[in-house]
Amino acid sequence: MDPGSSSPTGREAPDGPADSVNQLIGEYINACTERPPGSVLGHLGKVTKTLLAEGIAVEHVRQGLQRFAEIQGHPSRLPSLVNDAMNAHDRGLARPGYRPNVPPHQAWTNPVDAVAAYAEEL
Repeated sequence: MDPGSSSPTGREAPDGPADSVNQLIGEYINACTERPPGSVLGHLGKVTKTLLAEGIAVEHVRQGLQRFAEIQGHPSRLPSLVNDAMNAHDRGLARPGYRPNVPPHQAWTNPVDAVAAYAEEL
């Protein structure tokens, strides 16, 4: 058996999934006012590890955890929040199936000049 080199080469091993999971969960804990219960952290860690194993970018998982810290809830919500981070569209309050050539809904308002607005209909 070769024991390997005893002198360090100055290179470091790349971050593995476990390092990323621990870092992300650590960031989540730091964002909380009080430390969450261990069972919540354990569940979040498992879900986070699964998401990273699927190849989802660390930044998307981080954004999902940031949103989770804001709204809390059950740790099983994390994949949905990560999906929101991955597929967010900057459309504001656009309705589903929005087509740019269709004007958005505008609530009815009283016209300033009712006689001019309704002409002979009054």
